[in-house]
Amino acid sequence: MHILLGFLAVVGVAVAWIWRARNAASAAKEVVEVADDVRAAVRRFGYRRIADKNPLDTVEDPRLSAAGILAAIAKMDGDYTREQMTAIQQECGRVFSASDKDAEQFTAYGRWLAQQSANPDEVVRRLSGNLSKNLAANERQELLGMVERVSAIEGRGATDEQILALKRLRESLG
Repeated sequence: MHILLGFLAVVGVAVAWIWRARNAASAAKEVVEVADDVRAAVRRFGYRRIADKNPLDTVEDPRLSAAGILAAIAKMDGDYTREQMTAIQQECGRVFSASDKDAEQFTAYGRWLAQQSANPDEVVRRLSGNLSKNLAANERQELLGMVERVSAIEGRGATDEQILALKRLRESLG
């Protein structure tokens, strides 16, 4: 009987080890995929570092600015969740009439933009400066709707920091 119990213990340890190794491989694969997405988005949109300029100030495409604002707003309540990234991608695809691949690229580039400052509020401020002069009134309202939907994605509503950022965004867009 003790031999059978010992055998079952060894099998149990082996199964647990295999399960943990598989989970670690899956997590590593996700990290690599995110890094590849960001690298591809940066390359795709032709980012070139301009001397003494913050990348947030060099964005000319309003779609990229909007994606960066969405990513910064999502970052305000902690680290990104899969649901937030999916929501940003869906919003970009729907509002920009973009294909799934393009929406994924917008999301990856927006996430990269949001990482260009330690303060997400600063990201929103800098990117909204570009948008205020490039968007029509209905496009501004659509952007604000996108931000509201992304900030409420986790079911508990927008945080105080997100609400304040949305208020500042409304003011800067006019």
